[in-house]
Amino acid sequence: MIHSFLLIGQSNMAGRGFTKEVLPILDEGIHALRNGRWQVMSEPLHNDRPTAGVGLAASFAAAWRLQQPAAEIGLIPCADGGTNLDEWAAGGVLFDNAVAQAKLAQRSSKLSGILWHQGESDCFPDHAAVYAEKFAAIVTQLRSELDVPNIPLIIGGLGDFLTTGLYGQYFAAYKLVNEAQLAF
Repeated sequence: MIHSFLLIGQSNMAGRGFTKEVLPILDEGIHALRNGRWQVMSEPLHNDRPTAGVGLAASFAAAWRLQQPAAEIGLIPCADGGTNLDEWAAGGVLFDNAVAQAKLAQRSSKLSGILWHQGESDCFPDHAAVYAEKFAAIVTQLRSELDVPNIPLIIGGLGDFLTTGLYGQYFAAYKLVNEAQLAF
């Protein structure tokens, strides 16, 4: 039985790391859903942008396999860089694609978790102020449509480095997003 994990969010989930700078994770027990079939995982998992690269999911899968070496894991890549919560709302293209891919995976795997890493595009004060409400609605609807009411959700927080550098002013409300995610 493959234990599958839905990967959703923006570029931090999709991966932007340079493939030549990290050793590849080669494990025939780690799969990625590609064209409706489980295939041995390879980076980049997501192909949302020409800059797609190494992300956190392969390391997550390798660590998970260390804890459960006899079990297989499947990754369902659905992240899309630069997206905000409104673009992930129920009924939108990104949400519907994630649900469709997860349902396809559920035919041959047990959906065991959701990995979410998103928030930079919602770091404006007016967006961050409603992040908790919008995020809760997305997760509630995802769990409902996938018929997994208690599925674990693993959330990646935003880094403290965001307010430094040339574009720091665009991320002034990142702490509010982190607080909303932590409260969830």
